[in-house]
Amino acid sequence: MTSDAGWLNPTRIIGMNAYFITAVSCAIAWARYRGSSHLKRLAWVLVVLEVGLFLDMVFSVRLHLHNLLEGEAIRENLYAQRFGPQLAALIILGAAAAAGIGLTWLRFRGRAGAVIAVWGAILSLSCWCAEVISMHTIDAVFYYTIDGVMMVSLCWVACSLMTSLGILWDSRAVRAD
Repeated sequence: MTSDAGWLNPTRIIGMNAYFITAVSCAIAWARYRGSSHLKRLAWVLVVLEVGLFLDMVFSVRLHLHNLLEGEAIRENLYAQRFGPQLAALIILGAAAAAGIGLTWLRFRGRAGAVIAVWGAILSLSCWCAEVISMHTIDAVFYYTIDGVMMVSLCWVACSLMTSLGILWDSRAVRAD
């Protein structure tokens, strides 16, 4: 989790491609929303988010942040006591994600594509945060490797597909109206 050895590995390539394609899909949707600033805003926010996630794949910001937090816990002799705070952080993360999913459902009622796109973004951010929190049991699942590819990349691909297909569906549905 904490090493940059083998920088361009299959897992990172999958993540970079997933988030790059999603950023492009959101940019296409942004260009399709003609004359409607509130519709364009959603696509633009998703473009910015997906570019940020792509850059995170390139520069491993989440891993550097994890290392920084871990180093600070070690310096303060708190590393052995990390389970409770990690669990609390994951519970708060889960509650925030659930609230975001519920609010999205209410906000974009009748626009299934927009709902799916935002849900994909919420799940992507939740996955990112879970990697920073880095509880050992979650890491064991995320970083389990099959043929050189970590399982976390499946989360990245699934979330990216939700966002990409959802925003393109929404932009097509809005154009048809």
